[in-house]
Amino acid sequence: MAFSTNRGPSSSLAEINVTPLVDVMLVLLIIFMISAPLMQSGVTLDLPVGNEELSASQDSLILSVDAQGKHYLNDAYLQPEIIVENVQKKLAATSEKTVYIRGDKEIAYGVIMALVSQLKEAGISEVSLITEPVVPGKRRTK
Repeated sequence: MAFSTNRGPSSSLAEINVTPLVDVMLVLLIIFMISAPLMQSGVTLDLPVGNEELSASQDSLILSVDAQGKHYLNDAYLQPEIIVENVQKKLAATSEKTVYIRGDKEIAYGVIMALVSQLKEAGISEVSLITEPVVPGKRRTK
């Protein structure tokens, strides 16, 4: 938008230059596009190796058990006593029917099976275990 008066050649032109604003917005957009995938943290686990590659989507219910035996529901720490009721609430609120379990390979097998048993007793029938895929040519450890 330009304002002009008939004062002559010495009159100033008042106009907003949007080019710097567009440049800044594009730089911010690029920064957020690069950093958004990096901000998806999650519970860091050393998963066991399995034959099938099974991955959960962003809106899936993921129960994680770390090497110290701490339980997490989608990255939020939970006391083991209230896991089943929280999972039931989350399942009721979403269309998702499967609960995915990620367990560190250092955790005892019985801890994971106790968790699966609790979920089955609560009526949650679709439970899947997430593992790391087998890499051809790489030896399995333990």
